[in-house]
Amino acid sequence: MGGNAGTTIGQQRLNVFTQAASIWGAALDSSVPINVLATWEPLTCTATSAVLGSAGALSVNRDFTLAPFPATWYHIALANRLAQEDLDLAQNDIRARFNINLGNAGCLTGAGWYYGFDHNEGSQTDFLTVLLHEMGHGLGFQTFTSGSTGAYFNSFPSAKDHFLRDDTTGLLWSDPTETDPQRVASAITGLGLTWTGANSNAYGMANMADAAQLVVTGSANAGVNASYYVG
Repeated sequence: MGGNAGTTIGQQRLNVFTQAASIWGAALDSSVPINVLATWEPLTCTATSAVLGSAGALSVNRDFTLAPFPATWYHIALANRLAQEDLDLAQNDIRARFNINLGNAGCLTGAGWYYGFDHNEGSQTDFLTVLLHEMGHGLGFQTFTSGSTGAYFNSFPSAKDHFLRDDTTGLLWSDPTETDPQRVASAITGLGLTWTGANSNAYGMANMADAAQLVVTGSANAGVNASYYVG
């Protein structure tokens, strides 16, 4: 499939893992090896929908040498990179699971895994894209603060919380005056939660146009009078 020279399904799967790791590895500058524990398992699915996979950090660390923010949880792979040493030698860094039944009858029927490197998956599911996405979560694109309760994990914010701004209160998720209910509300507002990283802001200003809005006024139903993002 698509440049993947594996002659068995297992070999093709392993080749895609290697390809994804190579792509991430070329973008990272950590001197500490990042170990991923991955398995194929029957994950939740129906004939028309499915959990493709999941991944996340196996452990977190805080207040280590060279940590940018004190009293803050960091994914172990990111913490190792910042500390320039392996802070948890006893276990792997990322735990990943992928759906072994995908494409079978009753599990997103017919839309099984595509193991090529060329993204010509057609009606199938591009395994390389899914791998890159899930590995990203394990590397640090994730908060451990609960989206359903707003509570911090073990009483401390996550590194990403220092860059998530509640646009209703104007406070970061890491701000001690931002309450759990306010974090929950901002998480589900759609346009009420903003990423405030300096690099992202600079890129956005240079490359993104304002979103189009539809403004409704004069309606007898006052609840309809508002601005709506439509683009």
